[in-house]
Amino acid sequence: MSCRRCGELLNANANFCWSCGAPQHDATSPETLAVPVVDSYENLQLHGHSAPLSPHGDQLVVVGRVQDPYLLTGDITSVGRHDDSDIVLDDVSVSRHHAVFTRTASGRITLRDLNSLNGTYVNGARVEETTLHSADEVQIGKFKLIFWRALS
Repeated sequence: MSCRRCGELLNANANFCWSCGAPQHDATSPETLAVPVVDSYENLQLHGHSAPLSPHGDQLVVVGRVQDPYLLTGDITSVGRHDDSDIVLDDVSVSRHHAVFTRTASGRITLRDLNSLNGTYVNGARVEETTLHSADEVQIGKFKLIFWRALS
């Protein structure tokens, strides 16, 4: 199979091109439904809504699943398909050791891709490393997660 955008040779099951990051799936399939836009905590508060923030720490909410959010309480939180990951995302679109969330000295959370096959995306853009802000959409494989900063 070759990439729809750049023509690079890919694994037959690849969801994204490892070279240019282009999606390799049909945009009209149910697996690629649009995710609603989530506003920042401050704007939600101004408009009378409450954001799903935790007084216990920064968190990731999985879009489309009813489950407790993943709390980012440690200095480093690993994400991947491997059982030893702090956050296990069990799907072939997720690398065994896909990415890490790291708390900086100033308390901010950064996300770093660990040379994963399908890449790591924040707000639709492929990233190697970036600092996260409330309401950022993180995509790891087929999973979409919304990052929320802790209440101060």
